[in-house]
Formats: sequence, structure tokens, C-alpha cells
Amino acid sequence: MVLTPKQTHIAFRCPECGTIIYGFVGKFALSAGMLRLKCSCGEHALDISTTQDGKIRLSIPCIFCKQNHSYVVSQSIFFGRDVFLLNCPYSNMDIGFIGEKDKTDRELERTGKEIEQLLEELEVESHKDIQPQDVDEDEVLTDPTVYDAIRFLVKELEFEGKVDCPCHSGGYEIRYCREGLQVYCPDCEASHIFDTRAEAASEEYLKLDSLLLK
Repeated sequence: MVLTPKQTHIAFRCPECGTIIYGFVGKFALSAGMLRLKCSCGEHALDISTTQDGKIRLSIPCIFCKQNHSYVVSQSIFFGRDVFLLNCPYSNMDIGFIGEKDKTDRELERTGKEIEQLLEELEVESHKDIQPQDVDEDEVLTDPTVYDAIRFLVKELEFEGKVDCPCHSGGYEIRYCREGLQVYCPDCEASHIFDTRAEAASEEYLKLDSLLLK
């Protein structure tokens, strides 16, 4: 019997030149070490590596924040979804696109139109006009370890169908708020806030086996 190795496509937009960069990731290649998908302009790159417990860590350049955001996902999500999106926690816009080529293409087209609309509303000509200037990464993402842990938990629960809300939409988003990290339903606005200001908090949250937004 011939086994088909796990593999998927991944894409991002370069914060410098705006070019869409594609990559093709196989499980065997990833097991050999960190993979880097670099834009031809040489300014930005997406990094993929595996953690000690077998999860996949991604560092994705953000076209909105002009810095990389860190994410950790399970291999079942990374290789098993038809399409999986990772968003900027500050703009709530999708910046990482993983899955089947045709479906990632559709999501890239959709977000491209959203960016064009945003630029039009702000009356600017380039995506670089909406990027922050001279922002220290520590000022933007103060505790990536906690952020990774909470985001991984939520995405795992969502994948298993264990996140719910009053309208039962099944589609949930994550964003930063003053109190921490907010999981919310864009349809009914029900939400739950995780306190991400201390690492001890994330250890307690990892014990959750379901999440009900109110």
C-alpha cells in the first residue's frame, strides 16, 4: 500500500511589497527542521517549525502591523483542513492562508478586496500607508507564549465543535481587548474573555474542555 504524505499549501502577503507568496509544505520536509518561505524582495519571510510536542509553530509577517505574529496549531488542523486562516489580532484581518490551493486562492481574493476597500475608506494609496511607524515588537505583542497557548486552545475546541454561542453560528473570531484575549461570535456578538496578562492564567484555561460564549 502506498501512503500519501501529509501536505498543504500556505500563503501570505509581504508587508513590504504586497506580493502574495505561496509555499507547499509536506510533513516529511517539515520534520527535517525549520522551513522558511521568503519574499523575493528579501524583506520578509514566513517561518514554520515543529514544537517538542509535535505541534506546528508559525511566524507570519503581517501586512497591517509590519511585524511577525506567532501561532501554534496542531498537525491535524495544519494538514487536515480544506482551508484554515490565521488573522492579525489587532486588525482582525486574515494574514495566513493554509489549505487546498483553490480554496486559499479564493480567500486571498476575498481579503485582497477587503484591503482595497480599507484603503479606499482611509483615502490612502498603499497598504504601507496604514502600517504603524517605528513600533517596537514588544509594545505590540507583550506575551506571545500566553497568546499562543490560548489561541491553540480555542482553535482546537472550535475544530472539535466544542465552542458555542446563542446563535450557534459555528464561526468564531479572536481579538485583543483591554482585559486580554476575546473570543467572539461576529453574528450575535456573544463573547468570552481570557486574561492573557499572566502565564499562570493560560495554564488554568488549558483545562477547559468546552467554551460557551455569552
